[in-house]
Amino acid sequence: MYTERSCSESLRGACRRPRLEALRAREGPLSETRSCLCPRRRADRTHDCTDRAPVRRPAQSSALSVCRCGAPQPGCDPGGVCRGLSAPPRRKMRKRMVVLLGTLWWCWLLALSAASETERLLLEQLFQNYNLKVRPAQSWNQRVMVRVGMTLSQLISLNEKNEEMTTNVFMNLAWTDYRLTWNPEEFDNITVLRIPPNKVWRPDIYLINNNDGQFDVALYVNVLVYSDGTVNWLPPAIYRSSCSIKVAYFPFDWQNCSMVFRSYTYDSSEVDLQYALDEDGREIHEIIIDENAFTENGEWQICHKPSRKNVREDLYEDITFYLIIERKPLFYIINIIVPCILTSVLAIFVFYLPPGAGEKMTLSISVLIALTVFMLLLADKVPETSLGIPIIVNYVMFTMILVTFSVILSVVVLNLHHRTPSTHDMPLWVRKVFIHFLPQYLGMQRPRPEEPLEEELREDTPLARIDGRRPGTEYFIRKINPELILPWRGRPDSTVQLQRFLDSENYCLILPPDLKSAIAAVTYMAEQLRRQDTDDTMTGDWQYIAIVVDRLFLWLFVVITTLGTLALFLDASFNYTPDQPFA
Repeated sequence: MYTERSCSESLRGACRRPRLEALRAREGPLSETRSCLCPRRRADRTHDCTDRAPVRRPAQSSALSVCRCGAPQPGCDPGGVCRGLSAPPRRKMRKRMVVLLGTLWWCWLLALSAASETERLLLEQLFQNYNLKVRPAQSWNQRVMVRVGMTLSQLISLNEKNEEMTTNVFMNLAWTDYRLTWNPEEFDNITVLRIPPNKVWRPDIYLINNNDGQFDVALYVNVLVYSDGTVNWLPPAIYRSSCSIKVAYFPFDWQNCSMVFRSYTYDSSEVDLQYALDEDGREIHEIIIDENAFTENGEWQICHKPSRKNVREDLYEDITFYLIIERKPLFYIINIIVPCILTSVLAIFVFYLPPGAGEKMTLSISVLIALTVFMLLLADKVPETSLGIPIIVNYVMFTMILVTFSVILSVVVLNLHHRTPSTHDMPLWVRKVFIHFLPQYLGMQRPRPEEPLEEELREDTPLARIDGRRPGTEYFIRKINPELILPWRGRPDSTVQLQRFLDSENYCLILPPDLKSAIAAVTYMAEQLRRQDTDDTMTGDWQYIAIVVDRLFLWLFVVITTLGTLALFLDASFNYTPDQPFA
């Protein structure tokens, strides 16, 4: 039978049971930890149990807990000892950790609320009589020193056609406002405040040479106000500034682009612009580049990045940041210059084609069209200016002029090739210059003409002579005067005598009509053959002159193209970036 006993809160539900003697005899001495035997306590945590009994632990195992139900359960031995539950000291440790964490969280909230309250009181004190439209100068003739610096994050692009440079930067503006000072010891050692920029006085320093009408920064971040009155403002900005492009050595050029910052309303008697300071307190006379955050441009390489303070005649000061950048020409070399050089080589080989080939004109015009396409590509890249002509445009124009001349000279060569004695007479100087003089200097040698068939018959054929006479002369030897014998070798004056005989009246009297007509026909055929041989010889001479002129133009184009290419691109090699930015 159970007896009712009161449970103490310090023991957290530890109670005693009436069968104390039996448990002591079986399990050993009583344990300090006691447990409630009421089965309703696990279901209802608000239940106030008064029927509690002592809980005994076995002496040999302190890690086992006594079953709370008082009856054998799965996992309990017949004596009521539970072997599956955790020990009560572990629960106490968890509860203590929860209480400790809750206490720390509450203390942190109290401290945060106290700090926020202190910061609020400090802001109310600082801005109680603050006027952001008034310059932070203690007297009207005192100048406010504003330090200007710049950190370059990325050189986005340089548009040569629009003469515009786009950069991603962080501005660094610092000045002193004597009205924003306090003693940190009076305000829980608060040394810095973060205030929206529209609540404090800011110098109206903007980019003067902007190209898109956006004078201001991209984002108005908070200003940092320190206890000594120093105000720092580091807003990010994407600037599009104008940059005068020098195109004379494009694409082997370098450019000097600047960004000019000054105050719009304050002159040098009111605002003193100075360089920003580094961590050691030294002035920074250049653009800062953070190597960890900087993104390199694929077309331009930054060589120098100085800054300079300028005082204008109108008493306005400005800080000018310079970016001296050099172009990486690999893209233009591969895509424009090398194709142009190969095209000019094709123009040279126009003169290596035979003059009789009709493809000379086709090849020349095709090369000219290709160069026109390259010129159109360059026109979209370079700025529309008359101050200078890019070197690559000069080279393309030079090649186009050569190709144009190749077309003209190909026409000349074709005209010479198709000349005949019936259309043109060859002057003597042309024969001397282009047949006898130039070929030996151009590495040409004209093959010797073959011996005529008449000469072969005269020397080699058995019928060439009959007793030292030509065939067909026997009739005249027998019938006419021996002095009028037809010519043969050894009598050079016989031809004149024969011609004289044929022209005389005796010719008509002596020869029969059939023979006279046959002789006239043979004489005409011989004359025509002689004229044809002469015409063929003259036509061959004109064709040979065309070949000589073609070879002359070939060597001229090789020399001119080589020298012109070397002259243009060697001139570009002297256009190097200066070692000193202001040299």
